Amino acid sequence: MQQNKLLELILNNRYRIWWHVLFWIVMYLDDFLSLFGLTSSYDSEYIKLVGIGIILDMIMVYVNFYVLIPKFFLKGKYLEYALLTLLTLIINIGLVSFDEYANIGMEFEDGTHLTFLDIVILPFVLTMTLLGTAVAIKLFKGYVADQRYITDLKSANLETELAYLKDQINPHSLFNALNNIYVQSQVRPAEASESILLLSELLRYQLYDCAKEKVYLKDEINYLNTYLKLDALRKNKAKIEFKVNGAPNRHMVAPFLFIPFIENAVKHGMSSDNESQILIQLDILDKDIHFLVENAIPKVKNKVVEGGIGLKNVKRRLELLYPDRHNLNISDNGETYQIKLVLQPIIT
Repeated sequence: MQQNKLLELILNNRYRIWWHVLFWIVMYLDDFLSLFGLTSSYDSEYIKLVGIGIILDMIMVYVNFYVLIPKFFLKGKYLEYALLTLLTLIINIGLVSFDEYANIGMEFEDGTHLTFLDIVILPFVLTMTLLGTAVAIKLFKGYVADQRYITDLKSANLETELAYLKDQINPHSLFNALNNIYVQSQVRPAEASESILLLSELLRYQLYDCAKEKVYLKDEINYLNTYLKLDALRKNKAKIEFKVNGAPNRHMVAPFLFIPFIENAVKHGMSSDNESQILIQLDILDKDIHFLVENAIPKVKNKVVEGGIGLKNVKRRLELLYPDRHNLNISDNGETYQIKLVLQPIIT
């Protein structure tokens, strides 16, 4: 528990500025303490030089953080990253040395002179140590965040699989489906045989086809059609319109990504008095998928049987699977409930 709290404290962006402030205080601790007279006292000229040095060091570090690391290091361009980092080091040391020479000169008050060690070697070692420490902390934090992301993603996918298997294949759900088929066999035998075939298709897809992290969109669409056909055989007052525009053959998505929205519309949009209207539309573009589910809200709500993975879980899956690659908008005006999802899938 304590470890999780510490991890949250480190990774939470709310505390990022404070961590940066702490880093610079630690790196320049002796200079900061000297301002309060707690260590060696320096004159105003030296404090001015330290201030300029801090600014130059901060520019060097943050250029590395937000330019060199994402554009070169994280893309595997290690040689370019090393050369550009070395260049920023040389520029930094050159500017600091020039500033010192302009303000102090080559000779101290006691008559001693600046040496090559003072001008080049020592500043290079100190600056390299500062930059190396900062970059190591940055990369370690990124590694920890990536590991946490992977853990959360695996957990969310596992919860999704288990929730669907529990909802769709547990004895209670299976008994209800078989009971409906039995009633159909008595009054509408032709529909009963079709229901059995549709139920077997659903179970096959849930058990075998969705073991992969990604499935072809065309297979997911077939699954949605099968679900809606089976649901239509059980309900006579439901008018569900499912439109698919575009070619889904090359697009891949995470399994069970759209079904929770349809389940939600079927469960909450069905009216026991009037014909229920549900619109489902899937527009497949070159780089995006636009998914729409819209249902009228009945005046008298039916008793809803709990089940499925729920919208909360789907939102979490979208955040983990498609970070910065999706936009989910849910609206409720009292008469109509609408879900719009824009997604950037994998193109094969």
